[in-house]
Amino acid sequence: MQHPIQVPSVALDSNERKRPEEALRESEERFRTLVQFSFDVYWETDAQHRFIRQEFAETLAEPPVSEIGRTRWEVPYLEPDAEGWRKHREILDAHLPFRDFELARPTPDGGKRYVSVSGLPIFDDTGHFIGYRGVGRHITERKRAEQALIESEARFRTFVDHATDMFMLHSEDGRVLDVNRNACESLGYGRGELVGATASFFDLQMDQAAWRINRDRLKAGGIATLESRYCRKDGTVFPVEIRMREFCEGGRSQIICLSRDITERKRTAETLREMQAELTRANRAAAMGQVTASVTHELSQPITATLCNAEAALSWLETQPPDFEKARQALASIVAEANRGGEIIGWIRSLIKKTPAPKESVDINGAILDVITIARSELLKHDVSIQTDLAPGLPLVKGYRVQLQQVVLNLILNAIEAMNCLDVGGRELRISTAEDASGRVVVAVRDNGPGLDGALVDRLFEPFYTTKPDGTGMGLSICQSIIEAHGGRLWTRANEPRGAAFLFSLPSEQG
Repeated sequence: MQHPIQVPSVALDSNERKRPEEALRESEERFRTLVQFSFDVYWETDAQHRFIRQEFAETLAEPPVSEIGRTRWEVPYLEPDAEGWRKHREILDAHLPFRDFELARPTPDGGKRYVSVSGLPIFDDTGHFIGYRGVGRHITERKRAEQALIESEARFRTFVDHATDMFMLHSEDGRVLDVNRNACESLGYGRGELVGATASFFDLQMDQAAWRINRDRLKAGGIATLESRYCRKDGTVFPVEIRMREFCEGGRSQIICLSRDITERKRTAETLREMQAELTRANRAAAMGQVTASVTHELSQPITATLCNAEAALSWLETQPPDFEKARQALASIVAEANRGGEIIGWIRSLIKKTPAPKESVDINGAILDVITIARSELLKHDVSIQTDLAPGLPLVKGYRVQLQQVVLNLILNAIEAMNCLDVGGRELRISTAEDASGRVVVAVRDNGPGLDGALVDRLFEPFYTTKPDGTGMGLSICQSIIEAHGGRLWTRANEPRGAAFLFSLPSEQG
């Protein structure tokens, strides 16, 4: 009878011992792996807070420095200050857990090494405190990044606060999220009064409907530029130019508004407008000075006719019996001639007075014929023959009749002067009108003078540029301003076979 093999008890005892040793080794391996991949250092302290164990990760960029036998505050440090260490030691002495206690230690190169430390108190089976166990993480790069961000934000805030324009950050619904110092100073409000308010709090033209319209424009992309009026806390109102742009931050749309006080710009523009108007009036007066003889001639005709008709009327009334019908006809002629004289005087007044008459529907052909009548004496004086080719049935143009006549008069006088170098009998001026394919009215004034220097053509319409010894350089510039103000264009080109042609186009009243 065979007996079963007996396993020696010594072998069983050996296997039993190996199992907990292997478990302990595996646990330590897991612990080291956890430290290597989760933390930069594992540490333990005794009841007096002296380090008794430190395990460092192999991935540390800087060589580890052992602190065994010393407390955390006995190792040289740069941060925190005394108050920070006092609070930390109070936590340790109270045997409380702590998390993310940050300190900075000096490095050999004179820099700082930041560490974030967390720890748990350890007690024995009897509840007696025996020390701390915890982990640490090097956070130098994070702290540098945080400091760089703080410095960047500080620089940006300094830049924004010292900007000469008003910066405002708005939410989608128009509420103010942030403002710079200039906005507060310009509007007279404190930052706390503006943050949280809607744009309509200070913008007189930005109600909810206007905000939605501008938001729709921004959603389409790009920058919205508009003019508005801001109201200060003291009630004064000033004009602003606003540029708006949308951007996303943290998944939320926000709108940044850059506002600029344009009070001075508006004032300057108004001054320039007044100066331009004054120069325009002076140019008219100068042009009228050149055609004084024509004006005298034109006024003398209705005056003479009026005198003759008055004498005739008296004569018909003195006959026996009085011829009332012929007297009535003579008086009617007096009325007609007086009206004609009044029209001439009215045109002269319109040329010289500061403010133009209201816009009207202008028959450009009729306006040109009136100018030719006024300039007839000047044409005769310089022996210039004039031809007209005025297209019938031209559409009316909307504008200031006197201003358009001023342009034609200037171009006629310029052409007369340009042809002074030609022999008497050979000076020809031609004025034509037409309607182009787009329905615009085109006027051309052509002469057969020496023509224009090609190198100077681009400068002809510049203010104060002139080729005349006694010229002001404003005539053509003013003409261009008048035509452009009417929605038209003034240009020049060579005349065939000789001379220069000045043309301008105007939109028709229907266009």
